[in-house]
Amino acid sequence: MVNINERYAKQMLLKDFGPEGQKKLAGGSVLIVGCGALGSIQSQLLVRAGVGRLRIVDRDVPEIGNLHRQILFDEADVEAGTPKAEVAGRKLPGANSSAVIDARVLEVTASNIDDLVADVDLVLDATDNFETRYLINDACIRHDKPWVYGGVIATSGMSMTIIPGKSPCLRCLFPEPPAPGTMPSMETEGVLGTAPVIVGALEATEAIKLLVGGKPREGLMTIDVWTGSFQAVPVIRDENCPACGQTR
Repeated sequence: MVNINERYAKQMLLKDFGPEGQKKLAGGSVLIVGCGALGSIQSQLLVRAGVGRLRIVDRDVPEIGNLHRQILFDEADVEAGTPKAEVAGRKLPGANSSAVIDARVLEVTASNIDDLVADVDLVLDATDNFETRYLINDACIRHDKPWVYGGVIATSGMSMTIIPGKSPCLRCLFPEPPAPGTMPSMETEGVLGTAPVIVGALEATEAIKLLVGGKPREGLMTIDVWTGSFQAVPVIRDENCPACGQTR
């Protein structure tokens, strides 16, 4: 049996954390939507931190072009064609056998998002499209669940913590989904493997902070790992937001 005080000793030394914070993590549950570059980072950091239950949802299988940034997978996973969620369910307990990994191979849709969100404490965005992010946003508002938005392109990324009823939501930041073909993508702009590591770590930090009762980060955090820039951008809550404007 692993000694908790030994495993998490350095983490429990943190101010406002301690043994009580560790217990809160052990009793916490997080939904990670997507298990690519961001999800690879988030899932490993949260399991190693001691979060008790992770639900990981992804429909895809790893490809060779993923490996420079999706650090949960290797060439054997690509060759086997094993779904990403199943790989996560197999590998993550090796880092922390006390974690419960609920790995689901499925596409997140309007018909299943509420069931996925309803019984977790918070949600992390590890997707690559706004359609799914709007589903997450609206479901989290319906169920009063915090969630953390994150996105990466080229060498830059962004993240925002959303607390229903208190903070601006994704629709306050982006009132309408971008028209198809108008947003830059990895297919056109590429992505540096270190960028999702930073953004995924920022999102995982927010999850840990929320689970132990810490104060969430405000506004939109933007980064560029190539230039080394970090910037906090204020976001104003939209009084007429169709998603969160009714939750005051």
